[in-house]
Amino acid sequence: MKTRDQIYHREGEKLLRFLTTYHALKYEQVMKMFGNQDSIKSLITSLVKQGRIYHDKEAGLLCDSPEAAKNPDRGTIAAFWVLLDFEKPIVFHTSGDFPVKLHFFSENEEYEILYVPLEQEILVDHVMKSIPRHDVLRLVVLENIQQAAKLSIEGVLAFCVVDDSGSVSYYGRR
Repeated sequence: MKTRDQIYHREGEKLLRFLTTYHALKYEQVMKMFGNQDSIKSLITSLVKQGRIYHDKEAGLLCDSPEAAKNPDRGTIAAFWVLLDFEKPIVFHTSGDFPVKLHFFSENEEYEILYVPLEQEILVDHVMKSIPRHDVLRLVVLENIQQAAKLSIEGVLAFCVVDDSGSVSYYGRR
């Protein structure tokens, strides 16, 4: 008989870390991150029954608490779709502080994924100018591509727009 650890290959630990780091992710994001395995579905069911995570089936969210499901961070969810769409192997990722939603490392490069809500372009620009610049590549998630013209953030690799299904569209630096 296999032990729980042998079945899930430490995936429970990873899943709990992701949810406590990001608080709310789409169910589809978690499945994509773990390769859409039946064992992950079983693990999720088990963790929900234990009360360790919360599954809002109506909204399609997996959360670290029921409170996180009430007000999920749209920017974090969008940034996580960009992370999942990244082509190079990801070494490590974690959450960031406004306006950076996510930091990650791939090979020898550091990346940040920023989220710019509508009508917040001036605020985000101001915040980013106050942060000392270092060698980090930035992916900037926008609500619509017209926002890019209002931004002057340094180090932008690309602007992104994420639709409701999680599809990411990329636009070059303007």
